[in-house]
Amino acid sequence: MKKHLLLLFIVQIFFYSCAEKSPNFKKEELIGVWSGLLFQTESYYDSIILKPTDQPREAFLFKNGKQFDYSLVLNGNTLQFEGDSGLRFDAVQSEDKQELHAVLTDDLWAQSLDFEKVEDRWISKIHKHEIIDTDYKVYLEFYRDSIGDIQAKIQSNKENRNLHFTIKKVIFDGNDIDFEITNDGFGISAFYEATSKSLSLKYGNTGGKRVIQLTKLKENELEGYLPKVLTEKYEYKIPEPFDDSIQTASLEEVGIDTSMLEFMNNEKIKKLNHIHSIIITKDKKLVFEEYFHGYHRAYLHDIRSAFKSFASLAVGKAMMQKRDLNVNSTLTDYYPDYNIEDTQKNMINVHHALTMSTGIQLEDEDKMQWDNDDWVAYKLDLPMQYKPGEKYVYSSGGCNLLTGVIQHSTNQYLPLFIYEKILIPMRIKNFQMLTSPQGRGYLAGNFYLRPIDFTKFGLLVLDKGKYAGEQLITESWIVESTQPHISGGHPKGSEYGYLWRLLERNVNGKKVKTIEAWGNGGQFLIIIPELDVTVTFTGGNYNLFPEMEEIPFEILNDYILPAVRIQNN
Repeated sequence: MKKHLLLLFIVQIFFYSCAEKSPNFKKEELIGVWSGLLFQTESYYDSIILKPTDQPREAFLFKNGKQFDYSLVLNGNTLQFEGDSGLRFDAVQSEDKQELHAVLTDDLWAQSLDFEKVEDRWISKIHKHEIIDTDYKVYLEFYRDSIGDIQAKIQSNKENRNLHFTIKKVIFDGNDIDFEITNDGFGISAFYEATSKSLSLKYGNTGGKRVIQLTKLKENELEGYLPKVLTEKYEYKIPEPFDDSIQTASLEEVGIDTSMLEFMNNEKIKKLNHIHSIIITKDKKLVFEEYFHGYHRAYLHDIRSAFKSFASLAVGKAMMQKRDLNVNSTLTDYYPDYNIEDTQKNMINVHHALTMSTGIQLEDEDKMQWDNDDWVAYKLDLPMQYKPGEKYVYSSGGCNLLTGVIQHSTNQYLPLFIYEKILIPMRIKNFQMLTSPQGRGYLAGNFYLRPIDFTKFGLLVLDKGKYAGEQLITESWIVESTQPHISGGHPKGSEYGYLWRLLERNVNGKKVKTIEAWGNGGQFLIIIPELDVTVTFTGGNYNLFPEMEEIPFEILNDYILPAVRIQNN
């Protein structure tokens, strides 16, 4: 009998211990949006000083007050120094010694430096890299579903988290909260402190775990989580003046009907999920500029593969400096240190790289960057799959083969060449770009600049290579590079120029030709020469297809283009 009672007692304890504990708070307290900073990236250095100003010979890097000294070497007209782990500095000084343009490369990232002359020295701040995880905020929303159960969803201010996982179920065990999610590689849980009404989130993956404190947001604090917080009806305003190279005007002044603004009403704006910016120019004037999810004009944004189209412009600029460089130039000639014996590979020319038709087998881009020190060698070592020029195959590695062409032709570090020869004349003083371990820039993507500067490249193309009165790229190259050279790619049946997509879009029943740059996540530059219009989108729907295209193109095709008045010539 005693044994029987003891066994019954043990069973009761077991079931009691396994039973879900009741929380000491009302679950309704959780309803709403909670937010916290998951992590930030940092720059290893804070600032840099060069001296003297006329002929700098010394450089001083600073981090938290600690100073690192380097001697500058004059190589041609470039001031340089190198340090450990790929650290390098490259700068050019204007002839009158009043300006200094420089690029600092650290940990495979190059960034522009905006120097100011102060007495006998040049001084510049160094900004942290604007990679996707910079200032990465997490938003966790609790809500009741249609049958009254507590559910949750998680998002960030930078990217659409649906790619990584979604929350299937919320499980309560006392004040501990567990989340059943759709990805076994992640794990999230939370703890609610009822007394202080605070929520701590444990967020983990194979890279480690973080515990962060979340704060419950008020309705007027949801900027970043929601596309935009409007307390009243959206009110259109002419964009603020930007710089002396872009004028502003109202929509009506340039012949765009204000019916276009319908997508900015309270209901439709909620559907602009992870659209980060929309910018419109007409007749070379900035007429619409809006930011979402907490972004703003000064924020650098990754334009991803849209940078490939800018690589085409960089090739055209290199041709202006090196007259014997042309589209028929053999690509392997610009890699003299590589021993390429394959006859077909030695037939690949610049035209093939510009049209995604090198014929080399498609690379694994992640494997290329993470498992190989030499990204060019990795691509060139892959076997030939087609004859050069035979077939369009979208390839980041193939496009990146143009890095050596530009650097070898111009005898200049690619990030500095782009900065000095293209960006500075366009009043673009802030950019960051990925570089390779071999000290080359990466031309296939991972290029950061302000969305309004992204738009400037559309204006450059519209004006046939001229910007602010200066012929930066020859008109002949703009014309040649935006002509069809090969068929294929996406959308199906579309034409491809020199790293530009060439499409047709419907404007009030009329087909108009467009020149477009596309990047993963929703980075789009739409150039419409016939209408003298550019439309720019940036977004965070990375690797989500077709979502990254659907929302921007719905706005473009259903609201923006129908509002543009077509002039009858």
